[in-house]
Amino acid sequence: MKPRYAFALALFLGLATLLRAAGPEPPDTPQGARMKALLAAFAAGTPDAVRAFIAANFAPSALQQMPLEQRVQRLSGIVAQTGPLEYHSILRPSETEPVYLVRSRDGWMELGMMLDASAGYGVQGLRFDESEGPGAVQEARMGSDAEAAAAADALLQKLSASGDFSGVVLMAKDGKPFFQQAYGLADRGLGVPNRPDTKFNLGSINKIFTQTAIAQLAEKGKLSFTDTIRRHLPESPLAAADRITIQQLVSMTSGLGDFFGEKFNATPKARIRTLEDYLRLFATDPLLYEPGTSRRYSNAGYIVLGLIIEKVSGQSYYDYVRENIYGPAGMTSSDSYLQDAVVPNRATGYTSEDENEKRLSEPRTNIYELPGRGSSAGGGYSTAQDLLRFDVAMRAGKLLSPAWTAWFYSDRTAPPSGPQPAASKPPKLSGGRGAAGGTSGVNAVLEMDLDTGYTVVVLSNLDPPSAEKVSKTLRQFLGLR
Repeated sequence: MKPRYAFALALFLGLATLLRAAGPEPPDTPQGARMKALLAAFAAGTPDAVRAFIAANFAPSALQQMPLEQRVQRLSGIVAQTGPLEYHSILRPSETEPVYLVRSRDGWMELGMMLDASAGYGVQGLRFDESEGPGAVQEARMGSDAEAAAAADALLQKLSASGDFSGVVLMAKDGKPFFQQAYGLADRGLGVPNRPDTKFNLGSINKIFTQTAIAQLAEKGKLSFTDTIRRHLPESPLAAADRITIQQLVSMTSGLGDFFGEKFNATPKARIRTLEDYLRLFATDPLLYEPGTSRRYSNAGYIVLGLIIEKVSGQSYYDYVRENIYGPAGMTSSDSYLQDAVVPNRATGYTSEDENEKRLSEPRTNIYELPGRGSSAGGGYSTAQDLLRFDVAMRAGKLLSPAWTAWFYSDRTAPPSGPQPAASKPPKLSGGRGAAGGTSGVNAVLEMDLDTGYTVVVLSNLDPPSAEKVSKTLRQFLGLR
């Protein structure tokens, strides 16, 4: 939700670094050469440098999956977000999947490279994770799911006892949970413990439901990703509504920014209950950049997507998602509940920071931090089991056609063209998808790995990175990239 916690868990593109003259350098190997080229390109920081790096270093198969100019556009946007990186060391040597430790202006990160040994170690993809920096413990892969479950419980018992985690964790293989446990309290004032079926605020994970809804409408021919905002919202107050496309809204290349800011802070949160209420918070703001020329995390863009869903479907965003996503997936404990509604078994969020992000001596509830209702950009509620049901339904082709299902699990830059027929059997998929959300007293992670069949869900009613740190360790236990 809030920009400070909106950094994605998994970016399958690349980021860059500025080498210090006297600092360490990548090893003198084919893998290290790719890393050096990445660092040099991003040190320059220009679209031309990014284009030259991709053209010379990405494997042909990767360029077939995503055209050069699309990669340049996205990679250049990431450079603008993160700035240069400083190389520190190699964390996990590997012929095809080395992991490096780098530092950006915002902190430490792990950069994982996926390389094609049969194509001169060309880059197939890159992955970034937040890191605690030098000396951070790298957990070993467990020998079995049972061992991973035992290690997870030991870790979570420790984190819960120290006050560093409160929530629910689920790990599943091929849709069947082999670990699902709750830790900590859902309500500290009443001493109510979290349960495996407790409802947690998802933060920005709700964006994946918005993406699914847009894809469903495109699949039915009710909209196209090349449509502008103005085509579906002719009364839109956005000055650039004639230039911004649905594709740019989905991929966060629209130039729209956020709704968090002075207007949001000055507005009583109980009055923010509809998508129109959110729209008023940014409708007159200038664009951050010309549409399609860069990429910045955009909550505002997903509010507009929600409004398009309402216009095209003739339903409220909340009703559409409830009937077309939650219902078919069997997600009976998910919704964008009003904050002042009486919702059984809903966790209260607890934050350790004040409104200026300064550390508090004692945690407090986040009730004054949250809008009156979540939106198409985030803030709905769900359970760990419901998120697993969503992943299972999506993989099985129950929510989208095969082509659109593959789009959902991709980087979503190349949508299928035209209406797509339904299929009688699930689509063949590979790769994976990660989603995360967080704000004060909220942190949630959903990891969906198609190649191994694993699903990992971590829901927490504490500040980030309480869930993200747990998810990262669980991925290591399971041997996930």
